Order: sequence, then C-alpha cells, then structure tokens
Amino acid sequence: MQASNVKGTKMNRVRNILRNTYAAVPFKKPLFQLLRICIRLPAWLYQHLHFVAPISIPIQGGNRFKMYHFGAQVENDLFWAGYGNGWEATSLRLWARLAAVSNTVFDIGANTGVYALAAKAVNERAKVFAFEPVTSIASRLEHNIELNGFDITVVQAGASSSTGEAVMYIPSTDHSYSASLNANMLSGHGNLVETIVQTLRVDEFVKDNNLTSADLFKIDTEQHEVDVLSGFGGVIERFKPAVLIEILDQDLGKEVEAFFAGFDYVFYEIIEGKEVRRVESLGASSRNYLLCSKDFATLNGFGDVIQHNAL
Repeated sequence: MQASNVKGTKMNRVRNILRNTYAAVPFKKPLFQLLRICIRLPAWLYQHLHFVAPISIPIQGGNRFKMYHFGAQVENDLFWAGYGNGWEATSLRLWARLAAVSNTVFDIGANTGVYALAAKAVNERAKVFAFEPVTSIASRLEHNIELNGFDITVVQAGASSSTGEAVMYIPSTDHSYSASLNANMLSGHGNLVETIVQTLRVDEFVKDNNLTSADLFKIDTEQHEVDVLSGFGGVIERFKPAVLIEILDQDLGKEVEAFFAGFDYVFYEIIEGKEVRRVESLGASSRNYLLCSKDFATLNGFGDVIQHNAL
C-alpha cells in the first residue's frame, strides 16, 4: 500500500473516531446554549458544533419561530449567529421587513422553510405558500410548520414554465440545499439522484386558488429562476410583487433583466452583512437581489442604499 493511501486511511479513522465521540456527547443543546451566552464563537469553529433538536429563533419586532435542527449548516448558523447576523444576513432582514407589509407570500424553493417561517412569524395574517418539490425535504418543512402551529401551505411541486412533471437532480447527501431542475447547475456535484417531481406555473396556481394578491416572492431554484418567472404569466403586471431572487451568474442575470424589461421595476443588489444597493444590472457580484416596482421602492422609503443595520 502506498504511503499516501496509508496516511489517508489513518486520517479517515481519526475522523470517524472524533465524529463518533462527538455524537456520544450528551446534552449538547443546553451546553451550547450556555456557551452561546458566555462567548461569541467564530463561524469556523461553531460550524462543527451541531446537534439534533428543536431550536427557537428570535426575529425582528420581538417575534420568533421554531425549527428542528437536523444537523445541517443553515439551522446551525441560525442557532449560533442568530437571524439576520450570519447566513444570508441582510437578505433575511430585508425579507422580514417586506413580509411584514405583504398579504400573500410565496417561498419558491423553500427547503426546510426559513423564509416561509420568518414571513409568518412577522405577519401572522399573511397567506404563505412554500413550494418544495423534494419529498424528503418537504417532510422536514412540514415538521417545522407543525412545530410552530403555523397555517403555511406546503406545495410539493417545483414552480416552472409549465404544469406537469420534470426531472429533479438531487445530490446524494443526507440533506441538500442545491437540488435543481437544471442539470447543468449540478454538473460538478458528484453522484446525483434523478427524481420525477410535479411542476406548476405560478399564474395557474394563483388562478386555481382564487388569490386576489401576490405581494412577495422569494425565488431560490438553483439556475431555474427564468423558467419560474416564465410561469408567472400576468402576475407581475397585475400584482407588481416584490421579488427576492438568487442570481448565480451574469448570464442568468441578463435573462432576468430581459424578463423585467417591460415592467417599471428597479433592481437592488444585496451585499450580505453590509447593505442593499440600487444597481442597473444583475449577477455581477452578489447572489441575492431585490426586484420591485418603482412605486413600491418609493412607498417603502428605499433610496439608493439601505444599510444592513437599518433593516
């Protein structure tokens, strides 16, 4: 056996020993709650200090929501850093501000429900629809909704340009934040599981459910965003919703820009942990953007720059 293989085998054994030892440590949640009060740990350290248990997450205005910490990165970051302070910090703060003034909210690509739960926590009167096509993830989403007693509607389908079926590509991990209807998105993610999922056009969903408003959307669909928007039909023109959208590259950004070219919309780049800044183009540097009508921006006092701490 080569020396490099021997070394690799030993390292794997050490990792397994450490992993098993950590798993056997009792009372991790109360221990970490105490530790969190006493000291602010850096992300590089707390990202390894995960556990499995329900957690309570404070949010703006004295509100809070609960999530089941399944040992995944996002829940762990919310536990240690808090809502609006770590993972997607500025996006989450902005989302809470927008959800508080929205009657009907769509979380498209909901995963385990952080955005959907936050919307309901700050606005209990809002209708919230969470789209999540992957069965295993949707079950965790439903568990989190039950944990809070919220009346959030889970739609186990992917929003797309047509209603029917499509192939979903899912990384073969315990929990994925990057499942996609776009095969190219996951070309470098190793083994993928192909699963048939249901798809829906947003405009048909709005019509079938007799919705009289559609005020706020979060779209995080791993490069399937243009297909999602193509299924909006007349929703943008009729309701002029605010849209928080993930744009991973400039090519996708240009396509989204082209879609909104016929509407009187302005674009804001979200620089996580710093600010929300008015821009003319999409996808140059940041991942998340706010797209909203000029009237909405004026009504809500959005200037050229919104400081993170002002949200």
